[in-house]
Amino acid sequence: MEYKIIFESGVTETIEAESITPNDVLDKVEIKDKDGNELEEVYLNFEHISAIIPQGD
Repeated sequence: MEYKIIFESGVTETIEAESITPNDVLDKVEIKDKDGNELEEVYLNFEHISAIIPQGD
């Protein structure tokens, strides 16, 4: 599934992932692949994101 990430700065990014879940405790967004593994190469700071919008398959 594709997700559109809109940052506070106005920048928009599209990410391919199985799920994207905000984690308030760690102040980040967890991005997981179809096997449930977190994609460590992508780090999104929770405070810098305005919206996460699922785009469908």
